[in-house]
Amino acid sequence: MKSSGKRRQNEQENVMATVYLKSTTGRSLLEENKAITDPKPFLPSPETIQRAIAELKKRGFTIEAQGITLSVSGPPELFKKLFDVKITIEKTKSHDLTKTQPQTLFVYRSSKPIMQIAELENIIEGIVLSTPGIPFK
Repeated sequence: MKSSGKRRQNEQENVMATVYLKSTTGRSLLEENKAITDPKPFLPSPETIQRAIAELKKRGFTIEAQGITLSVSGPPELFKKLFDVKITIEKTKSHDLTKTQPQTLFVYRSSKPIMQIAELENIIEGIVLSTPGIPFK
């Protein structure tokens, strides 16, 4: 009984996602198969950034950060409804070298690895759920 209560509590937390914006050059971060050393070819225009922010806010997302991509958050239900996906929570163990016991992480997964908003495909390449980082101390 406790685990279902804990799961329900986790489902109420916001999901974090990375929004990949269309670049001015047409190059795609989602399709790049190697480490990026120069971000310039992948930069979106200021207009693309501002329009994407406005459209995502209008749909209910919170903008957490902006750069070459946008970081957004929202409740799992928003992702389910907007993208017609199933959102699941995967329990995983993380081995922190500063602790004796592994840390339990709950990672959100989407039934579609790359989510799209059809009306915004000219400014947004895709949206991918974020995997939480493990802080180094």
